[in-house]
Amino acid sequence: MYFLRSLMFEEQVFKAANPGSIFENLTFYDQNLHDLKDFQVAIVGLDEQSLTAFRNNFYLFGDHFQLPILDLGLVWEKKNLVENLERLSQQISLIVIGGAPLDFKESTATVNKVLDEGHENEKKKFIGYQRHLSQLNIYNRIDEYQNISLGEIRSNGQMIEPLMRTCKNLSFDLSTIKQADLGIDANNIVGLTLEESSQICRYAGITPNMQIAHFPNLQPQFAYGNMTNEFAACVSTMVWYFMEGLLNLNYETPKEDDHISYVINSEYFEEPLTFLKGEKSGRWWMKYGEGAEYVPCLYEDFVQSKEGNIPDRLFKYCLS
Repeated sequence: MYFLRSLMFEEQVFKAANPGSIFENLTFYDQNLHDLKDFQVAIVGLDEQSLTAFRNNFYLFGDHFQLPILDLGLVWEKKNLVENLERLSQQISLIVIGGAPLDFKESTATVNKVLDEGHENEKKKFIGYQRHLSQLNIYNRIDEYQNISLGEIRSNGQMIEPLMRTCKNLSFDLSTIKQADLGIDANNIVGLTLEESSQICRYAGITPNMQIAHFPNLQPQFAYGNMTNEFAACVSTMVWYFMEGLLNLNYETPKEDDHISYVINSEYFEEPLTFLKGEKSGRWWMKYGEGAEYVPCLYEDFVQSKEGNIPDRLFKYCLS
């Protein structure tokens, strides 16, 4: 971990401030070799101001997890940053704080208020985008099964879980959250609430393959020009619920033998729809036709399909 530099804290101040806090179950990286197998998640900062603001809030929260957490300090060598982080994340789940958005090579759930050309890349799935801010030519090409708008989240937030289930990274652009919940004067009067943002992060935590959760632009200087305690507290709250998701992580794949299978014939399709229910987690998958790969879905997708009302998103997916 040559590209990291430890950044220590005043331990006595935190211990006296809030007994039973996350800080009490925390280990700081001190340039000595740590066995990463002893920890479940690690925190690393891309800039000192962001990491310090985050620490000042997050480490005082109550420790409901008893998860072994490693604070890796700061990245001091930015060359090959994405490659180094992805290599490290193969050994331990990472929470990355601050810096600019990163272009991960693996499948990424991108929480952003604006669609960009990245949605045409299967590695990028957009969550919380706003149609009125996105270019029409880009929006018209969107795969609705792989992307979720702000309005769709409001109508059914559970749609986030199956979309995120195959992702290895989360990139959460904070400008997707509306300014009233950020606690700062921003340019986004419409957006996710803090509660919705925390739920997204919890879904990321229970995602079996999730390796990196990145919260860029914690320094509002990138976009807004100030730094407030509320801004850092917002991110700290979201990370807390990501951690709660890790606590409830349940690995399961559609290839396991003990799943329950349901086959539905539809007048709209030549071949049947096959749904699977996971016995351990209660998660659902579906496939259209023989030889196809199972894709994540919701229980309500199965219920509506069984009743002959194929959900629009599922219908478009089967025709694609």
